[in-house]
Formats: sequence, structure tokens, C-alpha cells
Amino acid sequence: MTLGERIKEFRHMEGLSQEGLAEKLNVSRQAITKWESDNGVPDVDNLIALSRLMGITLDELVLGEQKDVEVIKEVAIKQRTNNCRVYLIAVGGFSFAEICLFISLILNIANGNDLAAIVNLINILVLLIPITIHLKKYFETKGRGE
Repeated sequence: MTLGERIKEFRHMEGLSQEGLAEKLNVSRQAITKWESDNGVPDVDNLIALSRLMGITLDELVLGEQKDVEVIKEVAIKQRTNNCRVYLIAVGGFSFAEICLFISLILNIANGNDLAAIVNLINILVLLIPITIHLKKYFETKGRGE
């Protein structure tokens, strides 16, 4: 397997587009295309960045002395699973806060405390932002087959 093929395989395993990998390495998409088609080789700085991103040594990256492909895939799946857990925990925490604020809103309305009710309503709406962001990330992660 060539260096370009290893880069392309890693990119596919991570569910990244050429543009996505290029952004992570601060290079152009064309550079990724060039490397993957073996029409060019990354410079030393980019080789180091790639090896760190891929979680392999430079020897494994450049010379092809890879870990077993199954081990690499297993590590990638564990990382994605951990990301899913973090997103779900964050959503759970934010949702609990939303419920508490909603109960407080109802109590403030019932007690005629309009100013506190308005503040609670604003807090509820603002807290929906991180919930939406984390749910979006969770479903994007799940969409890559985890």
C-alpha cells in the first residue's frame, strides 16, 4: 500500500472529505488530492501532523509498517463512541437544566412574578442553543456509522 493509499484509507475511516482533512492540516484540498494520488509527498511537518492525527508512527505512515488494520479501526470506533457519550451526557445535563427552568417559569407565572418568568423564559431559550449543537454533533457522528 502506498503512502497516498494509506492517507486516503485513513480519511475514509474517519469519515472526512478531502476538504475536511485539508482543514485539519491547514493545507489545500488540492494538496490532499496530490498526496492521495501519489503525485506528491507531504513535507516533513505535514507527515508529522498526519502521523499524529492518524495515531501511528512516522515509520508506519511512510514505510507502511502499519498496525493491524482491525486495530486501527477498533481505536477509531472507540473514539467515536466516546464522542457520542460526551454529546449524550451534555444533552442530558442541558435538558435537566431546561426542565428545572421550565418548572421555575411555571411557578413564577403562578405566583405573578412576571419579571422572573421573563428571565426564566430567556434562559430556557438560550439553553436550547447548546442542546441543539450537541444533538447535531451526535447525529452527525451517528450518521458516519458508529
